[in-house]
Amino acid sequence: MPESFFIGAATNAVGTLMVDYLVKPIERRIRYLFGFHKIVQELHEQQNNLNKEQTRIQEDIKEAKLNIQTQVIEKYVEDWLTDATNALNNVQNLEARIEENKRCFRWCPNWSWRYQLSKSMDEEILAIIKLVNNSKFERIGHRAELPALEFFTSKGLVASKSSTTAFNKIMKALKDAEINKIGVWGMGGVGKTTLVKEVGNKVKGFGQPIMVVVSKIPDIGEIQNKIADGIHLKFEKTTKDERAKELWCRLKEGKFIIILDDLWNEWNDDEDLRKIGIPLVENGKGCKIILTTRRWTVCKSMECQVTIQIDVLDDDEAWALFKMNANLDENVSRNIIEEAEKIVKECNGLPVAIVTLGRSLKGTKTQKGWELARKKLESSRLMEIGNIEEEEKNAYMCIKMSYEYLKKEVTKRCFLLCALYPEDHSIDVEDLVRYAWALELYGKVDSVEEVRIQ
Repeated sequence: MPESFFIGAATNAVGTLMVDYLVKPIERRIRYLFGFHKIVQELHEQQNNLNKEQTRIQEDIKEAKLNIQTQVIEKYVEDWLTDATNALNNVQNLEARIEENKRCFRWCPNWSWRYQLSKSMDEEILAIIKLVNNSKFERIGHRAELPALEFFTSKGLVASKSSTTAFNKIMKALKDAEINKIGVWGMGGVGKTTLVKEVGNKVKGFGQPIMVVVSKIPDIGEIQNKIADGIHLKFEKTTKDERAKELWCRLKEGKFIIILDDLWNEWNDDEDLRKIGIPLVENGKGCKIILTTRRWTVCKSMECQVTIQIDVLDDDEAWALFKMNANLDENVSRNIIEEAEKIVKECNGLPVAIVTLGRSLKGTKTQKGWELARKKLESSRLMEIGNIEEEEKNAYMCIKMSYEYLKKEVTKRCFLLCALYPEDHSIDVEDLVRYAWALELYGKVDSVEEVRIQ
């Protein structure tokens, strides 16, 4: 009985092999000779199918790019389109050969030529069928990853005496193995954040610096997420304590600089760092901390080994920065220069105020225009804004005035829309475009694309 079973199985296997290797090849060859017109018809059908899929995918790509301007098309989609284009070009070449075959075969039949042409068409049909079957993609593209904008060379860095000295001190402290916490403090708008970004761009010997905005009310979970993104860590746990352990284990294996920007309140030194999951440098591994704050007491509470104050610009530095941003040159009249100098004094050496106001007044051509701007600044009040320290009021007044100097009302409305976001929130331009469209800030335009262009 078993012998009969194995003999039968062997017979079936041999029969299948004979069909595959003897019968089917002969059948295909006969088809190439006598099924020419049917093969041509199949080729055109598959050509139409591929054309439809190609058009559909191209429309999907167009829609994806319309929805997200920074859309990156997946490589496998681009490869498919290239293969589809090549296949359709091959069909066109075959069609030219088909027409030539029709003319010649009528007067001088060449069966060998027809056989080869049928074989080429059959191979192309199989290739097209495979392309059509592989055209159902789960996704067409993805949003492009934004580069680490924080650490591009900062064009906004003002090379003042104070900032240059502070920069050199920070770079020296980072090389010192005994120093793991550096505090940078100074009044708002003096350039602390811009300076530490430049440090992050220039420092060597560490992994990619990680910058986290802490702000008035620290969100430990958000700080953990930002650091995890910086080291490409995907959390496996959900609680803050468990995530702190995951961060700690990863960070202690390398050398990192973590910039804690805009600390307002005093922390409990290492205890708060442990809650987040930040290990300080030990035996050459771990993290060095650079923090920025408006208050020296914050640096003290964090027990920073190096504390660096950034001062405002002196008169010459302030005037040079304002002239550059307001585009004032030697051709400007002395009367305008005098008004501009008075405006610069109102900025009290704050870079953020000088740059903002200078750019707002760029293009003001008449002495009357400059005089009006100066009087407006001198008479500005901030009664409606509370919790502003006296020394910072000038910066806020300059920013308020620069808003008032925005030429288009729609630009002002768009600026106010940004003000609805939480403090220190990273505003996605694409989201802003969609909100502006939905709120009809740019009128009743037909599409998001029109708002994006404006």
